[in-house]
This record gives sequence, C-alpha cells and structure tokens, in this order.
Amino acid sequence: MGSPLPSPLVLLESVNTAPERGRPGVEGASFQVEAGEALALVGPNGSGKTTLLRVMAGLVTPTAGRVAVFGRDLSTLDYEGQRAHRTRVGLVFEMGSLLANRSVRDNIALPFEYHSASTLTDAEVDERVRALSEELHMEEGLERVGAAIHMSLARVALYARALILEPDLLLVDEAQSSLSPRQRARVSAALERRRRERGMAIVYADHDGALAPFVTTRRLYVVRGRVSERAASLGDDADLFEPGAVSPRAGAAP
Repeated sequence: MGSPLPSPLVLLESVNTAPERGRPGVEGASFQVEAGEALALVGPNGSGKTTLLRVMAGLVTPTAGRVAVFGRDLSTLDYEGQRAHRTRVGLVFEMGSLLANRSVRDNIALPFEYHSASTLTDAEVDERVRALSEELHMEEGLERVGAAIHMSLARVALYARALILEPDLLLVDEAQSSLSPRQRARVSAALERRRRERGMAIVYADHDGALAPFVTTRRLYVVRGRVSERAASLGDDADLFEPGAVSPRAGAAP
C-alpha cells in the first residue's frame, strides 16, 4: 500500500461546463468522491454524465467552479502535472476502441508508451499484462490484433488497459456495455478487489442504474446537466426515473 489517499479523493464545487454537440452543459455540479467509494452517476443519454467523467479526468475544462482530484486543483496543473494526473486515472468510455493494427497485448500495455516516466522494465510490463489477462480470463486473445477480435473481448481489453497503471480513480461509462454475463462477473470482481484492497475509487456513468453485478456504494442523479442526490429533487424531470427502472438497491454494496 502506498501513501494514504487524500480525503476527499475527488471534489467538484459549483462546476459548469459549456454545451457540447447540442447537449446542455453541466450546471452547478457539486459532489465529492472518497477513496474506496463506488459512485454511480445515473441519468438518461445526453444528461451530462460522460461530461462529468471527462471533467474528473482533466479532459474537459469547466467554465466555472472548481475541480480538485488527489488533493490538487486541476486548473493549476502544468503539462507535467496533467500527465502525472492521468497516470492515476483509468478511463473506460463507452465508445472507446483498441488500435486496430496492434495486438491486444500491445493495446493493454499502451499507457506505458505514453507515460515514459514508468520505472517498470519490459519484462515487468509483460508480467503485469499477463496477470491482468489471466484475472480477466482473456489470455487466449492476447496475440490477436484489435481489428480481429469480438466486441466483447475488446471491451474487456479496455478495462485491462484502464487498470494496467494501477489507478487510484477509475471512470467507467456504461459499465455493462458489450459484455456477456460471465465477463461482467469477472470484470466486476476485478474492480471490487481493487476497491476493497487498494482503496481505488470508481465512478460509473449509467443510463438506468441497473449496474449489478457491478457494486456501487452511492448514487447521484443527473438530468439536463443538473446533479442531485434524490431524483425527486429534479422536479418535472424526476419522472424519467421510473420506480422499477432505477432501484436504489440495484448493484448496491452489501
């Protein structure tokens, strides 16, 4: 275990973002995420969930408000600070993809090519890839190129790539997308192991909140760029969350 993680791990205060591609920006988003927490951002498509993930990753700059991750205000980071930040954040976006002409093995190890400050040897990188692929039951697909594998295996490889640097924060868009039930169980077990053993925080963005078997400890509702702890507080938009569709207990931690 490394140095204790700061509290809160992630802090958003009155964050606004600009509209993108016809979708409203985030308005006044304020919440925090602690180490070891698994937070679900639940809301319909286009509500701002993915934008919030991108804000936490440092990929979207707010037009107002403050974002602090790992105890540092993201607006104060220089180029090297941004690179260091991204080594501690794993990203699994719904529309993510592998490099088509590279092997699955190379795709998983790709972050080491972009973060040359790593002190791991090639042999150590290979061992980390091997261990992750074994944990996720994808060893047989490692030598196939990205263009020649099934979408579900590509999705598992995206999780492996997001975990390869052992992040302190994992951001996941539509966790169950393209995964078979067996793959969901294996991936969720891997994430839960890291959450419990290393204190890795996870933030999921999901359209209906039915995330099981992925474990969540808390959820926030996002509609038209607004974030709330209670769907009812969203006024007329509360009816987007039908009682059976977004159960407060679905996928919840015991």
